[in-house]
Amino acid sequence: MLARQRYLDLVEQAAQGRHGAAVPVAFWKHHPVADQRGDRLADATCAFQARFDCDLVKITPASSFQLRDLGQTDAWTGDPIGRRDFGPGPVTGPDDWLRLAEMRVEDRHLSEHLIAARLVRARVPAHIPVLQSIFDPLFQLRILAGKLWQAHLRDCPEVLAIALTVLTERTCRIVGEFMETGVDGIFLAVQHAAAHESPGDSFATMGLPQGLRCLAAAGPDSLNFVHLHGEAIPARLLDAFPGTTVHFSFDANPTLDEGRRAGPEVRLSGGMAPARLATLPAEAVARETAQLLGRMRGRRFTLGAGCALRQATPDRAVLAAISAARGAVR
Repeated sequence: MLARQRYLDLVEQAAQGRHGAAVPVAFWKHHPVADQRGDRLADATCAFQARFDCDLVKITPASSFQLRDLGQTDAWTGDPIGRRDFGPGPVTGPDDWLRLAEMRVEDRHLSEHLIAARLVRARVPAHIPVLQSIFDPLFQLRILAGKLWQAHLRDCPEVLAIALTVLTERTCRIVGEFMETGVDGIFLAVQHAAAHESPGDSFATMGLPQGLRCLAAAGPDSLNFVHLHGEAIPARLLDAFPGTTVHFSFDANPTLDEGRRAGPEVRLSGGMAPARLATLPAEAVARETAQLLGRMRGRRFTLGAGCALRQATPDRAVLAAISAARGAVR
């Protein structure tokens, strides 16, 4: 509660332009290999925070972490952002969805991430919020379906609906378990909200209602973010998640006009595309960050990257963006 209120106070003070108020900052990255064990993920997360002293800590597991115990396979193959590649999963035909719905799952892999959350929350100072990443149920459904997604959406939508309900209930339970570790809220990663990712507006009917249920499972006093991944994000989604901070890539979504289409009460987060942060000189990062902060003046805003940092991002680039946000305050 202390951490949540402090963060909200920082956001409000910066939005009101109070003397000496700095725009809050929150950067994060994947930790490949380390993200397979709870203690190592906690060590990597805390080392990142020690380097950059962000106003919020996000625990960033592999995007498979909710699916491994269901039989989904993946592998680390050197992705520049640090993501793991998905392999074969447990679904090869429509009947597999029903078998999946009836499975009794032993959450061995998930337990490593509960360990990580406890360790991070214990090590990070109490006044700094810690958020646990959660991948939304529609994303999980689409990963499990793999190349069969379009065919199953067309041929057996009623079976997909059953599977989606099961995944949503499981995700809500998992959210509750993470909240019991002491984290301050969740970072809901929404991967398929863009228009080209949502045939027949499947996100509006299959993704948004389930995502809202997951956010509600964190409880009324939680501090939650929603990440809208990708480009061509519909502007209406900026107001679709009340009480959250909406995070997206400004570079990839110029039509959103840096979020100014959202209501004034909506909290926003984001920044430069990770590819630009990884390649621009620090001076250019500082200059472009200052321009972005100018456009966001008066908004409830947290500075970060548009998505997870690339593994090769120089520290000096991240520090340049943070310095621009904090100016002479820190």
